[in-house]
Amino acid sequence: MKNKIFLAIILLTPILVVTFSSLYFTTGMSPEGTKNNGTFFKSYFNFDQFKGNEKKSLLEFEDGKWVMGVYITNPDKSSESLYLMRQLNVALNRDIYRVKRVAFYSNELIKDDVQNLITEYPRTELINDSNSILLNVLQKNSKIDMNNENPIFIIDPYGRAVMYFKPNMDPKKILKDLKVLI
Repeated sequence: MKNKIFLAIILLTPILVVTFSSLYFTTGMSPEGTKNNGTFFKSYFNFDQFKGNEKKSLLEFEDGKWVMGVYITNPDKSSESLYLMRQLNVALNRDIYRVKRVAFYSNELIKDDVQNLITEYPRTELINDSNSILLNVLQKNSKIDMNNENPIFIIDPYGRAVMYFKPNMDPKKILKDLKVLI
């Protein structure tokens, strides 16, 4: 009889824990906010859906690296974000090679300015989003105006957009998030 009660307690414990935690969460007593300093995109989207001129993916994720990206709509405003991306990459120390930096643009009128800007930031890949679909998806899934702000956004090694950081955010907070993600 003693063993049956002990066995019942062992079997019921996980069920009770899951039941009570679910009730606790659904009654609105869930944690508020997150510990992330960046802002998550509104909905999930994958970068494999974006195609370039030759119907191949804009960005390849075969190397298993995280991606820090900036969508350049105004070269003057985006230079701050590009500089911050470079500084964050250097500050990652031993994880520096686990992240690659990418700059996207779509406006052919600013192509020369963008290419001149990128020469100041070596190891930054420049990608032409010729049909601006990526910019539209980024804008639709963020709470800020991507055309004016040019924030840094993070893409995981599987091609899923994770979060973005406003350009005026404290770099130490961004670095803290990056270290947790990577």
